Amino acid sequence: MKLLDEPAYNVLNIIKWFLLATFIGVIVGALDALFLKTLDASIAWRNKIPYFYLGLPLALYIVALLSRRVAPGDKDYSTDAILKKINDYQPVSFISILKGFTLSIVTMATGGSAGKEAPCADVGAGISSILSRWFHMSIEDQRKMMICGVSAGFAGVFGVPISGALFGLEVLWVGHIFYEVMFPALVAGITAFEVTSWLGVNYIYHPIHFVPVFSEQFFLKMILAGMFFGLVSLLFIEIAKFTKIVFRYLASRTNLLVTCVLGGVLLMAVGHFISPLYLGLGAAGIDGPLSGGAVSPFGFLYKIITTSVTFAAGGIGGIVTPIFFVGAQAGAMLSDFLGVDSATLAALGLVSVLAGAANTPLAASIMAIELFGPAIAPYAAVSCVISFLITGQQSMYPSQRISWDSGKMSAAPRKSSAKFGRRATDRVPLHTRKMFSKKMWREMTKHLLPHKSDKKS
Repeated sequence: MKLLDEPAYNVLNIIKWFLLATFIGVIVGALDALFLKTLDASIAWRNKIPYFYLGLPLALYIVALLSRRVAPGDKDYSTDAILKKINDYQPVSFISILKGFTLSIVTMATGGSAGKEAPCADVGAGISSILSRWFHMSIEDQRKMMICGVSAGFAGVFGVPISGALFGLEVLWVGHIFYEVMFPALVAGITAFEVTSWLGVNYIYHPIHFVPVFSEQFFLKMILAGMFFGLVSLLFIEIAKFTKIVFRYLASRTNLLVTCVLGGVLLMAVGHFISPLYLGLGAAGIDGPLSGGAVSPFGFLYKIITTSVTFAAGGIGGIVTPIFFVGAQAGAMLSDFLGVDSATLAALGLVSVLAGAANTPLAASIMAIELFGPAIAPYAAVSCVISFLITGQQSMYPSQRISWDSGKMSAAPRKSSAKFGRRATDRVPLHTRKMFSKKMWREMTKHLLPHKSDKKS
């Protein structure tokens, strides 16, 4: 005889996860606020120093040395590492939280081009993982707690409670959203946003003031814009992967110090001869285009290069903020060609490049509404979906699973029958490949062509 029938059990389960998710949201929101305020204070102090980027070679070396030599087994301080941990049902260590929190601030404060979401997602997943083990939860509930932590981290760091929570769900497994975690993820995200807002964190919010006049011509422009943003996303992905290959090859032939110094010198050159705008967090490079300001026609490319070099040379941080920068700059540049309002296309570019580079079209479409108002919704949805389709199975996150099976969560890890569609350059360790070989170039470029299975479908 069952003690509880199904409706009563569902009610108790909702109450249980509401309380747990609220608890996670409060803790992660407070830690998000602490991180963001510490980062802002560090950047404000740095801005008082002329030519701050001259210390980049030393800073990158210190960050790389601490991340690899201090507790080398605790290296889950990137969004991709967190995705892998969640998909593999593995916990996140407290040391990884500390390394992600501190070393990412050092990277961005000294001029490294990185984002602020990875430390917050790492903190969210790590704290949730620790709490779930303290509560002696089952392995599937531990995974749900970690997903809630990631959603709370994203929502709190960008001020987007709904899309931030959905991003934490959608980015894990493209082709499947974990609906069983959607309610607690939303609760955690909304709670984290409320906590960070109450603690005085300021966010990007640029409502787009335009009256959309729908026509076939304008709709065609949105399709072309989506295709362009998809190509920009693909370019970002490929340059980042190629830069990582080059720097790992240099590290294998020289040493860590030489690699970090070389990366720092390249970043210094961009900051000195082009503009410091493309270094660090780059908030001004996002706000400017969204306010209708002029941009360099190569601004998005400069940011792609500085971000790729920063991570390849040992920097630590997130990738979403640089994606925002690249998307906003690319959109503003495209506006002159399409004859569309610059701020509008900058806003579309911000979310569309995110949709393509991270494979999160739904979260990006909703993010457009939260950041820029409801008027942009139909155009953002079209642009985000097209950008997502252009990039296909490529992603800034190699550990992201991409398939079209059910992907339903099980009670324990199991070998999936899904074919994730990763190319060899994503699966094989970089140091085992021969540099500049024909096989490597073939593996790096064959995914750009349609697959046979795609043609049949």
